[in-house]
Amino acid sequence: MAIGDKPKYDFISILIYAALVFIGLISIYSAAPVTQYTSIFDINQVYGKQLLFIGVCTIFIIIILAVEVKFYERFAGLIYVISLISLAGLYVLGKEVNGAVSWYPIGSFTFQPSEFAKFATALAVAKFLSQLDVSLKNVRDFMIVAGIIALPALLIIPQPDPGSALIYAAFFFALHREGLSPWYLSLGVIALALFLGALVIHLGWIILIILSVIFFMYLLSRKRKHKKRLPKPRVYLYVIAALTCIAYTFSTSYIFNNVLEDRHRNRIDIV
Repeated sequence: MAIGDKPKYDFISILIYAALVFIGLISIYSAAPVTQYTSIFDINQVYGKQLLFIGVCTIFIIIILAVEVKFYERFAGLIYVISLISLAGLYVLGKEVNGAVSWYPIGSFTFQPSEFAKFATALAVAKFLSQLDVSLKNVRDFMIVAGIIALPALLIIPQPDPGSALIYAAFFFALHREGLSPWYLSLGVIALALFLGALVIHLGWIILIILSVIFFMYLLSRKRKHKKRLPKPRVYLYVIAALTCIAYTFSTSYIFNNVLEDRHRNRIDIV
């Protein structure tokens, strides 16, 4: 955008966002656990606090949109570091809410820095990928991007708040459009399938399935390379893959019972 040009806003997205916020507010108001409903502006009730929060956020949104875009490009790294500090500070100054130390107490209100960290992480990833010599097809660049995404998630998981940490996995879907190999997304699908499968199927059957699939992949690879007169596939890579999948499968029980919160376990049980 040239200097002097008027900023262009996606008003359709803004209206959709406003509609979702309104629906959320009405849902909170209708489901509030109170014996007698009061004004929606009553900040002593959860819906009143939510309305106040919406008003404050609206002011912040206007300020954010008014700031020059180059400001975010220039200070993306600093904003990201501040978000990491805010996450680490929870272990000292955080308040426990619903079993997770994920909030800063501010008077009668609370602030969850993991939400701010999502915005900061998006800025940091965009800043890094905007460099001319950066490509996700390069293993080094991919590892840096993965580290930028994983670092705030690793600070959130021990709070414990694995639900918020899981949101960071959504960044990889956006990276797929930037050239990320679909194999990485496939690994995520495989990990999810193994996790859910280990909860409902006996581990012996899961191990048998893993070994069968990897052995079939090895035979398929060997046959394909034989036709093209290529070197034989490296057996040890398939062995490592099988052992990794099996070890991950054995860890699912511990993750499910000791890492996930009750509400997440209940949702998985329902599914």
